Amino acid sequence: MNTAPAHVVGFGSLNLDEFWEVPPQFLRNHRIRVGHEYVRDVEWFRTFYPSLNETGVFRGADPGGSAANMIAALRQMGFHTGFIGATGQTDAHLLRLQELGPPSNLRIIQSNVPAGRCLSLICSEDSDKDRALVILPNANDLAGSIELEPDFIPGFQWMHMTSFVSGNPLEKQVKLVMNFAGRIRISFDPGPLYCGLGIQTLKHILQRTEILFVSEEELLTLTQRHSVEPGVEDLLELGTKLIVVKKGPRGITAFSLGSSSHRPAHKPERIVDRTGAGDVGAAGFLAGQIMGLPLEECLELAVMAAAKSLGGYGRRAYPDTSFLRTFWEKK
Repeated sequence: MNTAPAHVVGFGSLNLDEFWEVPPQFLRNHRIRVGHEYVRDVEWFRTFYPSLNETGVFRGADPGGSAANMIAALRQMGFHTGFIGATGQTDAHLLRLQELGPPSNLRIIQSNVPAGRCLSLICSEDSDKDRALVILPNANDLAGSIELEPDFIPGFQWMHMTSFVSGNPLEKQVKLVMNFAGRIRISFDPGPLYCGLGIQTLKHILQRTEILFVSEEELLTLTQRHSVEPGVEDLLELGTKLIVVKKGPRGITAFSLGSSSHRPAHKPERIVDRTGAGDVGAAGFLAGQIMGLPLEECLELAVMAAAKSLGGYGRRAYPDTSFLRTFWEKK
């Protein structure tokens, strides 16, 4: 490792995302709702694909996974990154692991189990291109079994964690947070899967989280509250320092003890696909934190990064160094 800590290491799922446009009736027939995330098994995927191939329009495939998207966006913007996770040997090349960091910063198990899959089902009649996600975990369940050198985690300024379906990776995440909190800063995007587990299951992470990224719906699920403000208060009292609520087309709001700040969404040039936009927005916010920007500018960078990512499928329109340089020059 370098003597100067790298910026961010991600710990989350690695998926191959497939992008399909489907009519709304197809989604209704399969009881799938846009804006929601589902976990399904191999047998479901086998029975679903014939219908999908017959009705849907395939738009492409790209590497995905919430933490992986965020880390890829940060790396593309010029930050020094790494990753902890698991994938399959036979299709690891499809995930373009080099986009997550140099080999010395990657701790990724490659197993005989296939890589994770995620279907991004985009409603063809929705002008906002909203989508549903259907996930097959596969090799991601093995991520918690990796052994890390004692100096690996402290070699980064931040550790950004997202959810897994299996409980083993979560146990590993809890251990890492408890062992290294104070030596590394923690950002956490639990997503709907982890939020469904509740505060008590996640409390050891939440108590040590400096930045929590959640949607409004996820926040209410996590805290079992009926409105955002009481849920925010619960998390702040628990020890979470800053709560960044992602509101999609309505922008982003950050809450800390005694204060809040909102930034409206930035109008995109065009909308092709919303998959990963929240992850890229989180990357923009964390980029601002790394650069030492004030909160308002972190929020502005977040909404601009998210808007840019909407212009292509997967990572094709992610912000890069020129995007960050332009933002910096306009300050």
